[in-house]
Amino acid sequence: MKQIFILSIVLCYSLINGQDHSPITKQSIQIITVDGNIINGKIISENDNEVSIETDFGTISILKSKIKSLKTVPVKNQSNFKTSDKLKQHSITNTSLNQEARWRTMVSSMLLGNTLYGFGLPYVLGTDNFQFITASQLLMFGGGYYASSKYTENMELPFGRWQMQSIGAGLGAASVIPLATVVGLENWFSFDENGKLTLVYIMGMVPFGAIQADKQFKKWGLSNGQASMISSSVPWGFANALGTYSLIFGNDWPNSELAYKAIIPSLYAASIGAPFLANKYFSNQTLTEDDALFNNFSIGLGFINSLHMISLLDGSNLRAGVFLMMGVTNGFGYYANSLISNIDLNKGDARIIGLGTAASFLIRSGIGILINEEFSDLSLILNMAALNAGWYYTFKKVSKHNNNNISQMKHNKKRALISVSPIIMNLSKNPVLGMQIQKTFN
Repeated sequence: MKQIFILSIVLCYSLINGQDHSPITKQSIQIITVDGNIINGKIISENDNEVSIETDFGTISILKSKIKSLKTVPVKNQSNFKTSDKLKQHSITNTSLNQEARWRTMVSSMLLGNTLYGFGLPYVLGTDNFQFITASQLLMFGGGYYASSKYTENMELPFGRWQMQSIGAGLGAASVIPLATVVGLENWFSFDENGKLTLVYIMGMVPFGAIQADKQFKKWGLSNGQASMISSSVPWGFANALGTYSLIFGNDWPNSELAYKAIIPSLYAASIGAPFLANKYFSNQTLTEDDALFNNFSIGLGFINSLHMISLLDGSNLRAGVFLMMGVTNGFGYYANSLISNIDLNKGDARIIGLGTAASFLIRSGIGILINEEFSDLSLILNMAALNAGWYYTFKKVSKHNNNNISQMKHNKKRALISVSPIIMNLSKNPVLGMQIQKTFN
């Protein structure tokens, strides 16, 4: 059986830790897939979603969700690393956990402990003893660290997962608003005059919401970018629902308790429903964290553009203004997503695009000051031109290096259509490395 001798570069670990790992280029990589296949190769490219490795059989792209474990082998051991040996191995070292956002979870828990629970528990217990309150704050502050440290000790915790947990905690706390509205504010505070029941409810729903959001993260099998995009859809759902009501009612919103009982819970329902809708839309896309950041930044740019347009037009018509705002804001989001349909932005690319957009606007503003420009409609048009030109030009410059596809598998953000994965086949009792091509019809 032909031996497979390879060198490798571990990029993912060095990105997470921000350190120089150049010596690892003299080590080999052994990847075990979730199907039990064993692959050796030199890593030539990687992003948040997949790894491209060069083997003796050509270049192979493997989705990170398909990688079960990874093992490095020193160069001096390569000559003894035969295919037959690989098939006999059962004990594999698991890949390092991605815990880039673990510290954020700990900080969030400590802050919640110091505020919500540190003040909340003494209040619920009905004590105003300063010594007890101070002790409660400190105990909850420190306890938040140890509780979250234990909870996240063996957790794969990328930035997107932390975002999902955070937005879930926020939705859990905010659920008291529609609940109290449906019950009726007078009825609610008639049996909860001092607000203790409300506080206990919030203290219970914050961790409940975080856990439920985390369950959805695992159930949907989200990448870092997908989780970031889905978590950011919560305010998007709320804003669009609020805009829809503004289009319906205009300046004449209903002023009755029955209307409040219908509108407020529906706004909360739109906020909760948005992640499920976003998951259906983004589940077939390979989004990196910077892809999501670029999309969200573009939505914000669309909102700024809509404000400029409303200022240029007659802003007295509420419905027209809201319609324009919703159309331009959402339109920029969809357009931004189409721009990255065939590329993956690398770590930091979205921030560079943001800086380029700001730089273009600063130059335009500087020129305006030099020529003593007076504010007018032309100023608004020039503002939009500078912002949009800087945004688009910087995106094209930054993303240019991502257009080259070095993999034999055609890069397509709609990754569910065609997938290629390596397999080990038994041919006359001899192991042979092969390729499995799978096409999925949506």
